[in-house]
Amino acid sequence: MHTHEEVTPLDAFFSFLTVIAIGGFALIALVLVLLAIPQTRFKSTLTEFLAWLGFVGASGLVVSPLDLIPDVIPVIGWADDAGYVLLALACAYLGWKQRQHRRTTDPVIDMEPTSRFSKEHTHFWQMKDAAQHGRPS
Repeated sequence: MHTHEEVTPLDAFFSFLTVIAIGGFALIALVLVLLAIPQTRFKSTLTEFLAWLGFVGASGLVVSPLDLIPDVIPVIGWADDAGYVLLALACAYLGWKQRQHRRTTDPVIDMEPTSRFSKEHTHFWQMKDAAQHGRPS
């Protein structure tokens, strides 16, 4: 027969916390790998997204009733909230600057239809090809 073991709320909480921690570490690893990619449109978009995500997260911590230091402790209890506000403002500034940078220097937007080689290179290769085949350039 199958025995049923009782799962306590504390066990369920720690199981949930384990899943969240593993998912968080996997997400951090993915972001670090993506940020190691040379400058691409995806990287700049990801950087902007992470800055805005930091803004939303820090803003959420400001209004959250959960604090690193309880607010019942005068001055010190409010310091973590002030830190969250500064973090939210910094993330918003970084997200805004990244968006401005991406919009002004995006290679897809700014790319002009040009040939792969300049006229000097093309002329050089035509002269070299003509010399190999014994034709005048």
